[in-house]
Amino acid sequence: MRVRIVLGIFSMAVLILSSANGQEFTEKKAVRLFLTRSPYAQESRAGTAVVEAQTRSWHLRPNPQAGYSHEGAGLTQFGTLQQTLPLSGRLGLLRQAGAAAVQVAEMQATSSLWKLCSDMRLAFYDLLLAQQREVVLRDSTGQLQEVIRILRERETHGEGSLFDRLRAEREQADLQAELISARALTAQARSRLSSFFDGNVDPISIRAQGEFGVAKELPALADLLQLAFQSRQDYKAEKQVQEQFQWQERAASRLRIPEPVFFAGLKRAEESRGVRYGPYVGFGISIPLFDRGQTRVAELEAELRRSEYREEILDQQVQSEVKGAYEAMRMRRQAVEEYRLQFEEQGPQVERIAQVAYQEGELGILELLDAYRVRRLSILRTLELTATSKQAEINLERAVGKPVLNQEVLP
Repeated sequence: MRVRIVLGIFSMAVLILSSANGQEFTEKKAVRLFLTRSPYAQESRAGTAVVEAQTRSWHLRPNPQAGYSHEGAGLTQFGTLQQTLPLSGRLGLLRQAGAAAVQVAEMQATSSLWKLCSDMRLAFYDLLLAQQREVVLRDSTGQLQEVIRILRERETHGEGSLFDRLRAEREQADLQAELISARALTAQARSRLSSFFDGNVDPISIRAQGEFGVAKELPALADLLQLAFQSRQDYKAEKQVQEQFQWQERAASRLRIPEPVFFAGLKRAEESRGVRYGPYVGFGISIPLFDRGQTRVAELEAELRRSEYREEILDQQVQSEVKGAYEAMRMRRQAVEEYRLQFEEQGPQVERIAQVAYQEGELGILELLDAYRVRRLSILRTLELTATSKQAEINLERAVGKPVLNQEVLP
C-alpha cells in the first residue's frame, strides 16, 4: 500500500515537472517549425515534385526503334534503326508548358500552406487564450480562498457568520468546477496545436508563450486589395494556368506539321558469289490527314476560357474576403478598445468599494461575491475580445495572402 502511494506521488511529481518544463512556443517559432518540419509542408513539397516529374516526360524526344527482318528468298537479312526527328518545334513548346505547370503547382502549394499556417496561428492563440483564462480562474480561486480563511477565523472567534462562510465555500466550489473545465479546454487546445507539427512535439507539455498584443494601425483598404492581388498565390496560379494552356495549345497546333522518320541499317544477302553486306537507308513522313491536333486544340481553348472564368470568380472572392475581413477587424478593434477603457475605469473601483463596504458592514457576502464575480467575468471578457481581435488580424492576413500587420511572424 505504501509503495503504491509513493509511486502515485512520484508519478504526479513527474507530470507536474514535465508540464512546468514543457515545450514553449512563440508564434514565430511555431510558424518556423510548421513551415520547415510539419507533415503539411513536406506533403506540399512532395506534391510539387510529383508535378515536376510528370511534366518532364512532356518534352522528351521519341525513342528510337530497332528492327530485324529475315527473307527466306535469297536469304536476305536486315538490321535497322529508326528515329523520328521532331522538327516541328512541338517539344520546345511543351517544355515551356511543363515549366508553367510546375510553377502552378508551387503557387497552389504555397497558397494551401499559407491557409494551413493561418489555421495553425489561430490554434496557437486559442491555446494562449485558454492558458490565460486558466490563470485568471486560478487567481480568482486564490482570492476566494483568502476570503474563506478570514471568514473561518472570524467564525472561530464568534465574529463571523456561518452563512457567509458557507456561501463563500459554495462560490469556491463553482469556481473550482469552472477551473477544471478551463483546464480541459487548455488540453484540447494543446492537442489541436500539436496536430500541425511532427511527432517530436509532445501535445501534453506544449505551451504558448507571448501576448495577444496590439498590431500597428490598419493600412488603407485600397492598399490591402492591391497587395492581395499581388500576393495571393491562388490568384496568381490561375493566371499561370492560362499561360500553361496557351503553351499546350501552340504545341497541339504543331501536330499538323509532318515530322520525318529516318531509318538506317545493314543488309546481309547471300548471292552466288558469296555473302555481301551493304548499307540500308530509308526515309518516311507522317501524313496528318485525320488527326491534325484539332480536337486537342479545341479542348485547350475551352480549358483556357474556363480558367478565365475562374479568374473572374477569384477576383470577386479576393475582394469580398479582404473587405469582409477588414470590416470585421475594424469592428473587433473598436469593441475591445471600448470595453477595455470602460473596464479599466470601473472594474477595480467597484471591487474596492465592495470590499470596504463589506468590512464596514454596509454590504453582505452576496454583494461582495458578486463584485468578485463581475470583476472576474470582465477580465475574461476582455481576454476573449482581445483574442477575437487577434483572430480577425489573422483572418485578414489570410485573405491578403501574406503578413501585413505582423510581418515578423515569418522566419
